[in-house]
Amino acid sequence: MTESLSQSEIPIHSDEEKAWLCAANNADLYQAVFRAHGRLDLRTGTFWSSDAIAPPYYSNMTTLDPNGVADQFVEIDRLTDRLGRRPSLKDGFSTLDLTGKGFRLLFTASWVWAEPCGTPACSTHGWERVRDATALNCWERAWKEAGSPSDAKVFPPSLLSEPDLHIYGRSTGHGFDAGCIVNRSAQTVGVSNIFSLFDTPPAFRDAVLLAGNAFSTDLPLVGYDHGIALDELLKLGFKPVGQLRVWLPEADT
Repeated sequence: MTESLSQSEIPIHSDEEKAWLCAANNADLYQAVFRAHGRLDLRTGTFWSSDAIAPPYYSNMTTLDPNGVADQFVEIDRLTDRLGRRPSLKDGFSTLDLTGKGFRLLFTASWVWAEPCGTPACSTHGWERVRDATALNCWERAWKEAGSPSDAKVFPPSLLSEPDLHIYGRSTGHGFDAGCIVNRSAQTVGVSNIFSLFDTPPAFRDAVLLAGNAFSTDLPLVGYDHGIALDELLKLGFKPVGQLRVWLPEADT
């Protein structure tokens, strides 16, 4: 049986380091989703990118190093040539000045971090791991209904085969009314895509409990959000550790 880390053994990171780890975990999620769609990607020390058509709500590029601006602008130009338009872009450290360069700002958000709990949490009633294509279709239908509309398939069944990614939903007996995605990186566990059709605070609480126990109780939880969703995460003990910006091509509506 593996023992949990004591408080004195938990690694100490600066907020800047935490933001780097948050961005890396988010890029791991992107790679899993694009891999599930069979779309090629590229990852370097300063950015992740893909010149394939991105699934809805996903960008063509995310930045991984606030000091890699020169390389990132080179990649933006390459993606522009390949796509025939400016790429959608997640500027993970709000360091890219894209004003007047063919982009429009979609939103600003905060990376968030919660230290590992170290001990198993209480159970979450009614939640289960999504394990097959039928359940995933039900889960995605609820996810879209909760505020992410799209006619396209966002989460292919092959995503369920990713060893470092779990999808959870709160069952209603005939579908789901809440859910989240949890993905593991080397030093963190990410929680994202939290949604609920009825009761936002309990859904966020349960999603965080599930994430804290999905892979390891000794890894910090990370993610990003803004607005009401960010407020819910802060109530649950997350701390903001950095700011990011999401940009779209100026012509997109």
